[in-house]
Amino acid sequence: MNPHRFPILRRIAAARWLSATAFLLGFVHFAPSIAYSHGVVGDRNFISPIVGNDAFPDNALSFTARRSKYDLSLLPEVEKMLSDNSSLLLFTGWDQLEQKGSRDLSGSRDLTIFYRQSAYLSARHEMEVTVSPFVVAPTGSRHIADQGYTHLGGEFLLGKGMGDLPEDGPFKYLRPLALQAEAGYAGRVQGPANSDVFANFEVEYSLSYLSHFVEPVNIGHPWVDLVPYTQLNYSQTLIDSRLTTLPDFRITPGLAYLGHYYELSIGAQLATNGATQPGDRGAVLGLIEVFYDDIVPALGWKPF
Repeated sequence: MNPHRFPILRRIAAARWLSATAFLLGFVHFAPSIAYSHGVVGDRNFISPIVGNDAFPDNALSFTARRSKYDLSLLPEVEKMLSDNSSLLLFTGWDQLEQKGSRDLSGSRDLTIFYRQSAYLSARHEMEVTVSPFVVAPTGSRHIADQGYTHLGGEFLLGKGMGDLPEDGPFKYLRPLALQAEAGYAGRVQGPANSDVFANFEVEYSLSYLSHFVEPVNIGHPWVDLVPYTQLNYSQTLIDSRLTTLPDFRITPGLAYLGHYYELSIGAQLATNGATQPGDRGAVLGLIEVFYDDIVPALGWKPF
C-alpha cells in the first residue's frame, strides 16, 4: 500500500467534512427554535448515532449517506414503537462499489429487522439499557449482500448521561457529556459458519445541557442546539468460526443539530489500521432523522 495515500485521504475527507459542516450550520441558522422530545432520559436528550443504533425505542424515519473513494452507501431505516419501551426497526440500504480495472458493482443490501426492548431505565442517572435481537433476511443483491444467507443475532445498547457528577467545582463542566455504546453479534443460520461481530462507542457533549443545567452560556439558537461527538467503530468477520479477518477500527468525529422534529448530523470517518480497502480509509457521512409522530401525532399509536 502506498504510504502517502492515507494523509491524502485524510485531507480529502477533512475538506468534505468542512463543506458539509458549513451546509449544516447554514441550514440550522434559519431553522425554528423548538423544544426537544425524543431520546430523552431524565434531563438528558441523546442524539442518534451516525453509525449504529441507540438505546432508545422511538418513532423515527432516518436516512444516512456515506461516501468514500471506494463506496457510496445510501441507508434508509424506519422505526415504530410497539409499546412505551419497545419498538420494531427495519434497516436496509443500497451500495455502489468502485473497482479498479473492472466494472463498478451496485445493488441493494439485505433487510435487517430489529426488535428493541428497553431493559433498564433510570431518569435520575440519565441511563437506559436496551437489548435487541435481530434477523438479517437475504433480500439484497448477492454481489453486495452476503450471498443469500440468513443471519440471526443480537445487540446490547447503552446510553448514559453524566448529569449525576457533582454540580460544583470543575467536574460540573463534564456533566453535559454523554456516552453511548453498542455491541452485537450476527451468525449465519445456514451455509458456511461465518459470523460478524461489531461495536460502536460514542462520546457527545450537549451545549444545550450545559446552558440549561450547568450554567447559562451566551449563545443563542441554533448554536446552543449543536452537539459535537466522536465515535469509535469496530467490526470483524469470523470465517468458518475459526479463521478471522483483521479487526476494522475507525474513528468518526462529527457534529449534530438536534431539534424537536428532526436531527441533522455530519461526520468524517477515518480508518485507524490497515483492515479496510485502500479507497475506503476516509469517508464523509451525513444523517437526517425525522420524528414522524411529532409531525403526525396519530402515527404515535402503539399496539401494546
